[in-house]
Amino acid sequence: MAKTAESAGLPSTTSDPSLVVDHKTVYFEVEGLVYHVCRYGFETYSLSVFRDMFALPQGSHEESAVEGATRENPIKLPGCTTSEFQSLIQVLYPRQLSGPPTLTKEAWTGVLKVARLWDMPAVAKVAIEKLSTMDLKPVEKIRLGKEYWVPTWLEEGYITLVDDPSMASKDEMETLGWDTIYKIFLASNQVTKRLETDRGRLWDRVGKLYCGYCALAQQGGYHREVSDPQTVCGTCSRIPAESGYGVIVSDPTALSALLPQVTRLN
Repeated sequence: MAKTAESAGLPSTTSDPSLVVDHKTVYFEVEGLVYHVCRYGFETYSLSVFRDMFALPQGSHEESAVEGATRENPIKLPGCTTSEFQSLIQVLYPRQLSGPPTLTKEAWTGVLKVARLWDMPAVAKVAIEKLSTMDLKPVEKIRLGKEYWVPTWLEEGYITLVDDPSMASKDEMETLGWDTIYKIFLASNQVTKRLETDRGRLWDRVGKLYCGYCALAQQGGYHREVSDPQTVCGTCSRIPAESGYGVIVSDPTALSALLPQVTRLN
């Protein structure tokens, strides 16, 4: 009678796949530098690029002939810099238990770039969450939102600049291109006309309301947000619904031509 591991006094093994870690490694080359890393993170988080790459049948059984199996025959990764790749490695294989690593804005931008490049939506989501807590300027939100498919940033950036184009410098504006600059100033002009025409009336704007007295009556136009027209303004102590100025916001219809149709991938 054949002995089982249990009857032989040997420890049993688990078949739970969540407790089994694949330690296969791969060699990648980025900008002439070769990296030897674990395949697990790339296979797990890349929904197509690396998962499909590693699933392809190999034409030879000799290790030296298999791309990525040796330092001499690494898989070359174009479209990525060494700093971007190293930042991604820190995210895929963190050295601490407290969650994602602490990276700079530039590093997280690089992570977002390669996450989109290599179809890693979960990694992109983390990068977007981290970048959203950082000081992204309106122009950065528009540029990054367009480039890496983050519609929330696009909307926030456009609305900020339509409200106040002076929030971006001339050099920053030029990076958007003249077509976008024209649309921003056109929408801003439409909003200004709406404010002049509808002074004292109420209208909506993407869920935010501002005290009409603070924005229109006070010199300089201070925007003080209020929760509803019956709420006392914390700056002027007036109730917008009773002040004669109401609550004002930018006209959302003026923004409609600005916000391109972007597929939400995050």
